[in-house]
Amino acid sequence: MAPGAKDQGSVVTIGNFDGVHLGHQQIIQECIRQARSRGLVALAFTFCPHPQSVLRPERAPPLLLDYSEKKEILLSLGLDDVVEQRFDAEFAATPPEEFFRSILRRSLQASSIVVGYDFSFGRARSGHLQVLENLCASEGVTLTVVPPQRVSSEIVSSSVIRTHLGQGRVADACLGMGRPFFYRGFVQPGDRRGRTMGFPTANLALESPGKLTLPFGVYATRLTADGLERAAAVTNIGVRPTFHSGGDHPAPVLVETHVLEGAPDLYGREVKVEFIDRIRSEQKFSSFAELQSQIAADVARARQILV
Repeated sequence: MAPGAKDQGSVVTIGNFDGVHLGHQQIIQECIRQARSRGLVALAFTFCPHPQSVLRPERAPPLLLDYSEKKEILLSLGLDDVVEQRFDAEFAATPPEEFFRSILRRSLQASSIVVGYDFSFGRARSGHLQVLENLCASEGVTLTVVPPQRVSSEIVSSSVIRTHLGQGRVADACLGMGRPFFYRGFVQPGDRRGRTMGFPTANLALESPGKLTLPFGVYATRLTADGLERAAAVTNIGVRPTFHSGGDHPAPVLVETHVLEGAPDLYGREVKVEFIDRIRSEQKFSSFAELQSQIAADVARARQILV
């Protein structure tokens, strides 16, 4: 139960909200607008884990945000609370009518519901918009269906954004999300090869379970840490093939970020790396000098993109 929902009533929006992209933001803004105008609580009802990871694990999509990141961003938009429903086989079997009456009406005290144009709910997604419309009408609940949002004539969706990211087109993904794709974590000690070449890096391991891994390569990025706000940077994602040949013990995937100005000490600090544009694919170089020369070229290209 969200704080205040039982006493005040609520306006509820429902969805996975993976990426909290521009389409999701439009739905949430409408939910908040209605709640504020009527003195109600604005709630987002979402799921953990992603339903596909329970229903069809082999088809579960990589996440655009991990669950803590998603909740943080949803709340930052102005919602009063985010209700996370544990999604399991038992919950998946809930009929639409029971979901509506038991959860939306009785538990969340929903007097208004805001959903996207492609919304469906309940067992086997049998609760289509017409079912929801009928249920709302039977109990005097206001239903608002928000139309799709478009960027350059393309409908914004989590699947389209995943396609862009899977092809390394981080700039296109940013347009649909309304923010850059990012990784966040604590900087760990590395082998210090970057420092010996004059390009010290802050290294992150990709540890968020299920979060999308960008194609290996070099990207123009921005790094944020305590006291360092969106500093221009260049980042390599990959396994460092110049130094690691793979085999039975492949190198872990690392996010290695070089801040373009200064050399801040970031060891042990939490950082956020935002991906602005792609520069090139990860490569294996024949010599240390060749790699050093290419990194210098990457830094120059990142400056052109970010300045």
